[in-house]
Amino acid sequence: MNLLELFFTVSWVIIFILGLDIARRQKFNALHFLIFLGIGSGLLVFTFFPNVLNSFGRLFWLQRGADLLVYSSIIFLIYFFLLLLRKTEENRSDLTKIVREIAIENSGKKYLRWEILFLVRAYNEGPVIWNTVETIIQAWYSNIIIVDDGSCDDTEHIIKKIQEKNTSAPLIYMKHFKNRGAGAALETGFEYGRRFWEVEYICSFDADGQHNIADINNFLDILRKRQDIQAVFWSRFINKTTINIPLIRKIILKLAIIFTFFLSHIKLTDAHNGYRVFRKEVLDNIHLSIDGMGYASELIDIIATKKINFLEVPVHILYTDYSIAKWQKSSNAINIALKFIWNKFFK
Repeated sequence: MNLLELFFTVSWVIIFILGLDIARRQKFNALHFLIFLGIGSGLLVFTFFPNVLNSFGRLFWLQRGADLLVYSSIIFLIYFFLLLLRKTEENRSDLTKIVREIAIENSGKKYLRWEILFLVRAYNEGPVIWNTVETIIQAWYSNIIIVDDGSCDDTEHIIKKIQEKNTSAPLIYMKHFKNRGAGAALETGFEYGRRFWEVEYICSFDADGQHNIADINNFLDILRKRQDIQAVFWSRFINKTTINIPLIRKIILKLAIIFTFFLSHIKLTDAHNGYRVFRKEVLDNIHLSIDGMGYASELIDIIATKKINFLEVPVHILYTDYSIAKWQKSSNAINIALKFIWNKFFK
């Protein structure tokens, strides 16, 4: 037995032991076990009967049998890379659920009864969170829930001050002990709503100050008059009401519209929109699993799949230096798209 034959024999023994160990621990997967068994058996056969390898190679139009081993190894590695990626995603999802449950448990779990509730996501929004929340309160909308997605600045301290100042306003504060992303924060608010809200409408409102509270009146008028509409989304492109939007940002948003149309088969004028109002019962059909900014594409996909009736409404958006600085990098658009594709087709 030469050195190569010894190597393949030892490899077969290791693979066989791993397969038996997986079955013994009752983590048995028939497909995985067959793959282990097939690879191990193939190694033994090709080690001691090399001519068989050449015969197999010719079945796949390969001149050398060794090429078949190379290609098979690449496929094997890709397969187990995807398995590892899926396991990583499952662990990430489990961590997010733990973070969410702890945040809800520590929130005080208050039941809220009102027509509309504002859901504000915040991550390191210390410089603007006071003005954002005060704007909502001054417009006579007092039901507010803030999901702090693991901020490490003075966001929490400022929110506590707002609570002390507005004791009559039922402002609920929840904090993720670890940053999980915009989608995770929104889903935390939604989950809290499924358990404790008795309201008619839920409005998601960004903390960075770019949303105009006056637009909510138009949103509510539509929902009150049209019972067939279950959700209202902002749009920056129905009317030319947006101020200071950079050209590169506009191009990316337009590409996102095309991306959403081809993958979710839904036509929008503005794909990634943070200013939304839902009827409360819609939350039972919306469960976000993407933690980061890719949640926006996932949400639209859910809207299309569940056939939730929606309407786009023009809004007045003011981009400031602060809100622009908080944007995702343009290059991250590719990561967001890949994350959504993985979640939709491979998860």
